[in-house]
Amino acid sequence: MTSKTLKRQDSLEKMLRYILGTAPDEFGLHPEAGGFVPLKALLAALHDEEGWRGVREGQILMLANQPGDASPLEMEADLIRLKPALAHLPPEAPDESALPKTLYAAFKPAAWAAISRRGLRPKVGEEVVRLWSESELALRVGRRHSAPSVLVTVRATRARQAGVVFRPYSYRLWLTDEVPAEFLSGPPVPEEEPAPRVPEPSLLPPAGEVALHRGKVKGKHGDAPDWKNQIRRERRRGGRDD
Repeated sequence: MTSKTLKRQDSLEKMLRYILGTAPDEFGLHPEAGGFVPLKALLAALHDEEGWRGVREGQILMLANQPGDASPLEMEADLIRLKPALAHLPPEAPDESALPKTLYAAFKPAAWAAISRRGLRPKVGEEVVRLWSESELALRVGRRHSAPSVLVTVRATRARQAGVVFRPYSYRLWLTDEVPAEFLSGPPVPEEEPAPRVPEPSLLPPAGEVALHRGKVKGKHGDAPDWKNQIRRERRRGGRDD
């Protein structure tokens, strides 16, 4: 391994120690119980940082899979963490009374259309709603999941007055269980078009009758049987002979 490669690995290890063990929230990450974060989420956070956009998953795995106890990282399925003895988590958090007036999150436009009606709830498979005190950070996190993303503002102090509970993980990240739609604002959402009205089945003629009706010939005797029309023609012909 060349000295250049060793230097690059050393720099990456120091960066991962800081992200995973000191300030995950600074990079839009919220460790799960035990300090684990999804490896793909960690990689996406690195790619947001100038100078780290070329990092590949294999480079992180190489650090995590060093022989013996040489690695500061631990893996569990597709999750990764800094060894607990080396970590300083959670970050410093303010008192709940320091709740900002507004918090932020970002979603793909289709998701915001639904959230604007039903309110903000945890995503499938998650237990909490994550809100950020910085709008730019919220957008960065949202764009990792969907581009484009729209910024949604949460009127946090008003929501708390109405009974919504916000728990600080750090100065940047606040957690809650749900936020009603009345405390959310974002870009205009197109109104839903009403579904086309379909006539009730009882008001429609049977399919057979529709077919017969379409096959009728318009006119004075157009819908009479053929044999009756033949008799009328013969009568008219006979009258002209007289």
